[in-house]
Amino acid sequence: MRKILLILLFFICCDLSFSQTNTLISPDSALFVLNSNYPQEKVYLQADKTQYVAGETIWMKAWCALEGQPSFLSRILYIDLVSSEGKVIQKKMYKLDSLGSAAADIDIPKESVTGNYCINAYTLWMRNFPQYLFKKSIYIYNKDYNPKPGKNSVPVVKIQFLPEGGNLIAGLTNRIAFKALDENGFPVNAKGDIVDNTGKIAAAFVTAYDGMGSLELEVEAGKTYTATMPVAGGNTLQFRLPVPQEEGITMRIENNNANRLAVLVNRAEKKKEKYGKLLVVAQMNHQLVAKAVLNLDEGQLALPIAKKGLPAGVMQVTIFNEQYEPLAERLAFIENYEIEQPHIKIETLNKTARANNQISFSVNAQLAALSCLVTSAYADTVTGIAENIASSLLLTSDLQGHINNPGYYFKDKQPATLQNLDLLMMTQGWRRFEWKKVLHNDFAKLVYPVESAISFGGIVTKSDRKEVVKSGTVSFIIKGVDSTSILAEASITDKGEFLLKDINYSKEARVAYMGTDNKQQNYIVDVKMRPNYIDSLSRSADKPVVNLDTTDVNNRKSLLAQYLYSGIHAVDTTGDKAINYLGNVTVSAKRVSKMDSLNKEYAGGPFQLGKGIDPADYKFQRNVWTILQQAFPGINVEGNPNDPTITFSSFSGLGGTAGTPPPGMDEDALSVLQIAGISYYLNEVPVGKSVINALLPDDVAFIKVFKGDGAVLGAKVGAIAFYTKKGGVVNDPSIEKNYTIENKAGYAITRAFYVPDYSKNEQAPLSKDIRNTLYWNGRIIPAKDGKYRFRFSNNDIGDKFRLVIQGLGKNGNLIYTEQIIQ
Repeated sequence: MRKILLILLFFICCDLSFSQTNTLISPDSALFVLNSNYPQEKVYLQADKTQYVAGETIWMKAWCALEGQPSFLSRILYIDLVSSEGKVIQKKMYKLDSLGSAAADIDIPKESVTGNYCINAYTLWMRNFPQYLFKKSIYIYNKDYNPKPGKNSVPVVKIQFLPEGGNLIAGLTNRIAFKALDENGFPVNAKGDIVDNTGKIAAAFVTAYDGMGSLELEVEAGKTYTATMPVAGGNTLQFRLPVPQEEGITMRIENNNANRLAVLVNRAEKKKEKYGKLLVVAQMNHQLVAKAVLNLDEGQLALPIAKKGLPAGVMQVTIFNEQYEPLAERLAFIENYEIEQPHIKIETLNKTARANNQISFSVNAQLAALSCLVTSAYADTVTGIAENIASSLLLTSDLQGHINNPGYYFKDKQPATLQNLDLLMMTQGWRRFEWKKVLHNDFAKLVYPVESAISFGGIVTKSDRKEVVKSGTVSFIIKGVDSTSILAEASITDKGEFLLKDINYSKEARVAYMGTDNKQQNYIVDVKMRPNYIDSLSRSADKPVVNLDTTDVNNRKSLLAQYLYSGIHAVDTTGDKAINYLGNVTVSAKRVSKMDSLNKEYAGGPFQLGKGIDPADYKFQRNVWTILQQAFPGINVEGNPNDPTITFSSFSGLGGTAGTPPPGMDEDALSVLQIAGISYYLNEVPVGKSVINALLPDDVAFIKVFKGDGAVLGAKVGAIAFYTKKGGVVNDPSIEKNYTIENKAGYAITRAFYVPDYSKNEQAPLSKDIRNTLYWNGRIIPAKDGKYRFRFSNNDIGDKFRLVIQGLGKNGNLIYTEQIIQ
């Protein structure tokens, strides 16, 4: 990067003969502004699969990068689930760790209608550039699912023809790329002819890979061209090519050399004097990497660009005339990347139903944010073609539209793979910026700030709500459900605005606020707090772009179809023996009782498991620990009554911690806090035992205890969850009277994935284990010897496992592997 900056300074100092006007800035200057003021954060989000049943949990891991390394800019990440109509179904806000990553999960509402959905992931800063957001399409099945109708007798195919450089130029040989898609937006094979307006065949075309191909066409002046493609039933599809221009230039990039690429230029004879001197500019990540003036009158028709020292990723090459008007543009990929593959050891492999398996692996990076996923492979054993961290951060984040199986382009650097990648460069649009705008000083308007933490802002006016208060303070009392208690003040500016920054709390908080005027202490003022982004998000323009209804659920021979069919049937079942989906766990429902009512009112997701007690049944207790001791004989409460030692007698000897994060990683990177193997939760937020010590019995509405079920929450021995009475977080009458109170969303809490252990007697057997996701850990950490270890159990229907490990190291090193274990 330092070398690129030196090159940039050299180019800026060059005295070129290109004209500059008051309304135009040079490409060098435009790139300098973009690089200085518009840093490009990129987010990649991994989900455990692409097809779900309503009621399931989507398990995710997100990484935020800046200039190829973990982002230091934003500290908050947003994830939302959007329907095909643009309605936000679920939304969450996560705090990024020191490696720019966050493990995440979203429960799909059981009432979700069948259809295509989109998962969007982004920082608030990225919202200034809507086209930059990460988007992942998924399909959700529910009881309203209807099997797909039979295929049309005449296939629906759309072919787009894209001249290299942008335009067809008469009198020259033009290279034209094309892309063929079906009605769902997926690539299809295509073959046909290019005919001119006289009916003469001028060229033939055939797809080379994934619906893409290219052809050479000698374009004649005064002629137009149409592509014809014969299809079933004797029909012929027709697609018009762009209308040729009588003057201009063609641009060609040859990128089949590992050390350099070549930019080749030619011009039409008509008005060729207009194209005597051309400026070639190549940029990557808003950094100028190559620049030269080609004098076509002197036969300068090519520019070689050395790849050595360039970052990996998409290069944008643009040719300008002397007035800085872009004439032609082409994307190219620089394959200067390295992907580290973890060293994997299969310690225990057993493919029989419900058998336990154990795997370990290691990576060279001393500090990395990793995820680990194991799914049932079913019949599909193809690996390395789906979206992954390398394909996202280096490729798809810079391109427009859906890209099918982008991971394929990073499986190797063989000539065929790179040639197909070059086809992709000619058929996908550039999403970052438009030269015509930035050369006229028309840059993106910055509306959203960089977020380092939660903040509250707004405006203060006098009682008439017309005149702003120009001097004063806004006082805050913030009470979080995670026991966070914050007293703070924000000063009012001369514009009547205030901003309280650097607030952190989990899940939700009741925020009480009151404004005062320094000039008139007793004067009533009105505080209007702006809604935070997460609180106001209800609609999104980022909707699914492809149809993923590609599985015949009624095909009983398909194991994937069996899984989806069983899930749909479970959602549709009613009565006492109904099956409820809790993430990837199924439990039988019971008749409604007092405990069931409390469970439904307070507990969510995996917290609905375990055994509950109503503190109201245990009167006159000293603290919550004596309530637990009376309600559960298996829980031992010993020592200091105000800070006792808690053990589960039936689980003695199994204590321990979830692990220690590597040096340099945030302590909060661990999703579960444990003391002697027991984790504690307040309103489903993991807390230290000291927080529970301070609870008053009268403030507690519900208590849950997890023993064998504690594995659902990531606890080795067990877990205890306490729920405070609703509405009781801020209950001081003076506060209720003098302050305005609002509920504000906080950081979402990462849940632990449940891995059933059938070797333990206390594990309740499932009627049929059809889990697709067998293991997930979005924050896997190494043991003291530096190795990562995990175990998982097989389901009842699969005998092959798909293992995916990926992540980003502290220095930006990409880590990825995918393999089938069988």
